[in-house]
Amino acid sequence: MGLFSDLDLSGDAPLRARPVFGRGPRQVHSTRFKRMMRVVVPIVSVAIAVGLFFLGRMFYLMLTGQ
Repeated sequence: MGLFSDLDLSGDAPLRARPVFGRGPRQVHSTRFKRMMRVVVPIVSVAIAVGLFFLGRMFYLMLTGQ
């Protein structure tokens, strides 16, 4: 394998089986947005988990009368 990968994704496929290039989803998220979401999603996930833990602890303490 060379230093760079081969960008010809069609390979030896016949012309009728090759995809039409340039057609794809129109509303693709930017790289900046994707990078930001990689940071935001774990923070929000941990915050939700901590919130659920304390909510469960509050109900437990209420039910046990402590």
